Order: sequence, then structure tokens, then C-alpha cells
Amino acid sequence: MPELDRAKRAPGLAGDAARPPMAVHGAASAPATTAMAVLREANWLTHDRVIAFTRVFLVLMIGCIASIPWTIPTMAVGHDFAAFWTAARLALEGRAADAYGDAGRAAVAALLGQKTFAPFFYPPTALLFCLPFALLPFATAAALWIAATGAAYVAAVRAVLKGGSIVAALAFPAAWVCALFGQNSLFSAALLGGAAVMLDRAPIAAGALLGCLTYKPQVALLVPLVLLVTRRWRALAAAVTTTLLLMLAATALFGIDPWIGFIRVLPEASAWNIGGAPGFDKFASPYAAVRLLGGSGDLAWIAQLIAAAGAVVLLAATLRTRPGGAAEIALMVAATGLCVPFFGNYEMVILAIPGAWLISQAIAQGWLPYERIALAALYLTPFAMVPASSHDVPLGPIAIAALIALLVRRIRFHRRHRPA
Repeated sequence: MPELDRAKRAPGLAGDAARPPMAVHGAASAPATTAMAVLREANWLTHDRVIAFTRVFLVLMIGCIASIPWTIPTMAVGHDFAAFWTAARLALEGRAADAYGDAGRAAVAALLGQKTFAPFFYPPTALLFCLPFALLPFATAAALWIAATGAAYVAAVRAVLKGGSIVAALAFPAAWVCALFGQNSLFSAALLGGAAVMLDRAPIAAGALLGCLTYKPQVALLVPLVLLVTRRWRALAAAVTTTLLLMLAATALFGIDPWIGFIRVLPEASAWNIGGAPGFDKFASPYAAVRLLGGSGDLAWIAQLIAAAGAVVLLAATLRTRPGGAAEIALMVAATGLCVPFFGNYEMVILAIPGAWLISQAIAQGWLPYERIALAALYLTPFAMVPASSHDVPLGPIAIAALIALLVRRIRFHRRHRPA
């Protein structure tokens, strides 16, 4: 993206290096001033350096993943995909309802070993997307799942960026966490990115993509609000229609019993997450941050509700002027991170969509103060949040809140500088 360097040299955005030296009153203030200038403009984060760093990062992560069989032979790679695959296998056998009970967990245990596994708590519509992979052996299906959803994710990020290198998207730590678990958030990111690109010019197609997100309802939590606030009626109608069609298809194929099983398993799934069975250090929500710091469950829920309410109010207030489809989806995705109490580190891969939108705007309009350094910190957060949590530093919600602030500021900047 050579445009990145041109944006860096835009008037007024070159940083303190382009300004005359400032007189300082005391030697102690000079280092602080220099440090703030380095963070404010971050001109050292050029396109070439970012690509070089992410290439090295990508090679290191590939090496670490490849070494797992020798360094951590007991690690169960793809254990989340095992739940999707076994549930879809049971559905192919006409036993879709068993995916939500002990039979489903027994099937996962038979595949990965006798451990404690969470129940399968996705709606039956999710089985529709997993069925083709259940026709294949587990290892082949897992590899194809990661490759297909990863390719869709990279294509979506590149479309939001409007071109450029895909190395940074490939090396995003959250994408590797997602792939390592065999999770489905790469698929979610692809749907969100596609909707962001198409919402203005193809609202029905964008609405259909957003409707598909109901396979994982927590990610689609804010979709109705955003489409209502921005008066995207055709997209809203397409999203509702797609959701209903998926529900009808799942009921026609699997019957009503899986829906009953899904409803029955929800309390157990909630207890699994509320109790922190996966580990609070792996969640990026205000709820998890309070629990990680030793707060009670009641205090954690209060903090979660306050953060979610603030994010929703800010989202609605910012989007009522309809800043554009990509901006609307970008802010919605970031706000979702504060609204979902069990927002995992692997789900942070969807934040690549608002990150890509911010970069595309910076290329077109110039970088705003602290934008580069904040995006760089956000990029590394999924990699650093678990070690930071061991030192009582909940990086996840801090990074998401910073991303929301960047998006709101950028949307307001775009509105002020939009041609009449």
C-alpha cells in the first residue's frame, strides 16, 4: 500500500519531526515530550516496517504451531471444531438433538480423550454450516474448515482495506488463536466484512450476510439496532428473511427436538462461562476483567451492564447520521466486544474489520494523532492478553474501548471533512 506513506506525509500529519524544535523549561521535560511525540504521530510505523514485522511474526507463529506435536504433545488442537464436527455427524445420523446432551460430549471425548468438555450450545441453524464438513474425516474436515474460513476472512479484510497486502491480516494473532482452536470467528469476520463492503451498494446481499450471523447469536446482537437506527430497511428485511429461512431449513432437516435441546442446554452453557471454566484470562469483556481482578459476580455484571449500555448509547448516537455502511458495521463490531460478556480472545479476530476500515480511512485522509500506535497495540492484544492477565492487567476490554474511541473520532472527522 504505497498510499500509506503518502498519507503519512500529508500536511499537518507529519508529526513533530516536521516542526521546529520546541524550547523546553527544564531537562526533565525533554524526554517526556519526545516520548509523547513518538507515540502521537508514530511516523516510525511505516508501511514497509509494518509488513516486515508481520512477515516475521507470521513465520514465527507458523513455526510455533508446527512445533506443537514435539513441544506440547498433550495439547488438543482444534478441540472447538471437534464439537462442531461431532454435532454435525450426529445430525447426519438423524440424531441432531443428541448434540445438546451427554451423547454429544461423549462423542467429543471419544475423539479427543476423556476430558471435561463444554456442551454444544449453538442453535440448530449452526449445524447447516457444519454439515458439509461432517462428510469428511475429522483431520481433513478441520484442515478444510480452517483453510476455507481463513481464506474468507482474508478476502473480507482485503475488501474493506480496498486492496493492499494481506500479510498483516494473516499474521493477526487472534486469527491464529481462532485457527488453533478450530473456532468459527474467522467465518463471522468474513460475514461482517462482506456486509461492511456491500451495505451501501447491495443492501439485500449485506442483510443476508448479517442474517447468517444468527448461527452465533451473540455476534449478531447489535445488528437489528444498527439497521433500525440507520434506516437500512432493505438490509433489515433481508436479514430477518435470511434468519427465518435458516430456522425453517434447520427445522425441516432436523425436526423440533434440537431446538428443545438447545433451549435446555443454555443454562448449563451460561454456568460454564459465568464460572470461568475456559479461564477469565481468555475473555476480553468487562465482566471477565472484574472477575479476573477478584471482584464478585454481582460487581462483574454491574460493570458489564454499564459498559454495554454506554457502548449501545454511543453506537446509536454516532450512527444516526448514517456515516456509511462500512463505518456503521465497523463501529457495531467494536461495540459488540463490550456488549458480549463472554467475548473470547479468538473472537477478537472480528475486530480486524473495524481495524481495516480505520486504516483505509487513514490512507485516504491522513493519520490522526495516536491512531497508528493504538492500532498497533490492538493488533498485539490477543497475543498479550493472557500473559498480561497473570499480572492482573485486563488488556482485552481496554483495547476494545480504545478501538471504539478511535472509530467514533474517525467517523466525526470524516463527517466534518466530507465534501458538500
